[in-house]
Parts: sequence; C-alpha cells; structure tokens
Amino acid sequence: MVVSGRNRAATDREHVLLGRTIELPLVERLSLVRAQYASRIGWHAHRRFEILFLLEGATSYELADGRTVELRGGHFLVIAPGVRHRGVHDVRRPGRLCGLQFDPSAPGTGKHSLFTSADLRRLRTRFKVGSERACAMNGELRRQVTTLAERIGSCDVARARLSEDDAAALRLSACATLLEAARQLTAPRVLEPTQTVRIATDFMDSRLGESLDMSQVAAAVGCGRARLFAVFKQSTGMTPNDYLQRRRIEKSQAALTGSDATVTKIALDFGFASSQYFSNVFRKYTGLTPSAFRARTRPSR
Repeated sequence: MVVSGRNRAATDREHVLLGRTIELPLVERLSLVRAQYASRIGWHAHRRFEILFLLEGATSYELADGRTVELRGGHFLVIAPGVRHRGVHDVRRPGRLCGLQFDPSAPGTGKHSLFTSADLRRLRTRFKVGSERACAMNGELRRQVTTLAERIGSCDVARARLSEDDAAALRLSACATLLEAARQLTAPRVLEPTQTVRIATDFMDSRLGESLDMSQVAAAVGCGRARLFAVFKQSTGMTPNDYLQRRRIEKSQAALTGSDATVTKIALDFGFASSQYFSNVFRKYTGLTPSAFRARTRPSR
C-alpha cells in the first residue's frame, strides 16, 4: 500500500511473519494489515498463491486481463501464481486484511502442515479453480481467519524467534484456515441462474487458451455439472461446451484475419489439442476450414 509517509504511519499498521519463522514450509508469508485508507498497489505477481481475507472494509483489485474484483468485508480472494494484479486507485478503506502466500506444490511443504501429498494436490487444484473471484466467507472460515489475524497481530515480529507454543498455534491456525478456504471455494452455492451463467462465462472467457474441463467450470461456479448444464441451457439456449467452442472460434477467426500465425499455432493458442480437431470444429461453426476462411476474409498479398 502506498500513501504519504506521515499519513501511513498514523493510520496503517502491518504485521508480517515469514513461514520459516514458524517452521511451516507450506506458507511463505503471513500478514495482517490494519489501515484507515486504501491506496494504489502497483502491478505485481507472486510465485506462490496469494489469498486475501478482508475482515472489514472494502477494496478492489484489477487483473491483467482487465477484470476488476470488488472485495468487501467478509469475502476473500485467491490470486494464482504468476497472475499480474494491482490495487485500484481511490478504493474505500480496507479496514482489516489478513493475507497468506503459500505453495502446496513446493518440495517439503508437507512438513509440520498435517497435510499429506494427496491433500496438498487437492488444495492446489481447488485454489487454482477458485482463483480470481471474490468468495464470501462462511461462519467457520471467518472464525478461523479472525483467530489467525489475532495470533499474527499479537506476535512480536521484531523477535528473532517465536516461542514454540506461539509457532505451533500459528501453524495449526494457518493450516486450518487454508483447509476451510479450500472447502468454501468448492462448496455448493445457491445462485440465481443469471449469476451462474455470468460466473461460468467469465471463467471460460478467461481461460480460452487452456485445456478446460466442464468439471472445472462447475467447481468455479460452485455447483454440480448437471445443474450447470441445465441452468446454462435454459438461460442461453446452448450448453457450456457449445459456448466455449463458439468463443474459441470467434477469437480464432480474429487471429486468422489479423495475424500471419500458422493454423496449428492458432489452434493451440485457443485450447485445441490439434490442428485437425480445430479444423473440424471450425468447419462445424463456420462452414469453412480455417485456411479457407483466412483466404476469403484477407486480401491477397
């Protein structure tokens, strides 16, 4: 956060603990920020997952793809590794924010975490699928985060080493918070059909170049595959798979017209496993092969 030095000193307090301080390799950093004003945070990305729990206040984050995520008190946001983001200018005061940076896939992260290797793989999948969207904390998660924040705030971070009891309590609290957040991300949510479709389409639009399974989309929405397909079909007249393919074809059409990239490269860029499969899908939706479409829509050179 960046505000003038005098105002920041008077209004903001930040407590930071490193994972090695509490002997928890899973976690790189724990933080607690109490601030009267939110200010702009420049573009940046992390090598690990970052999860932000906003206990009080409100703030906003802008993602590199142009989306803005509004975060209100009682909600949390997961940022996946490598995703560039920044704080939005002139947002409302954040109040109290608890943050964790962690990496379930790094070597040795199971030490002192009580998680097995399989548990850590599941955690990584859940956080990846549920990233870049605001999610409301349930009562249990809010209690866990509040406890973690209190423990971070009560530590004397200037000391070279915490007591064994304090370190153990922080390890347990951090792990319990991560587990409950992962559960919350994949818990069934009761949404209006328009909300379900909007979340699903936003999720698919942001991952057009990835190999995407509808189970991932359903998990991002927080419902089962059957409900996702039923609501999507009722609201849009097409299945989620149909929507995804149409969006990929639309983007590939623009690439065929506006670039000299090969058909194979364009196919791979938009999530198709091979140029042959891309050609088959492209012809299904446009009546032309990609090469024929390019020849028809671009002037001869």
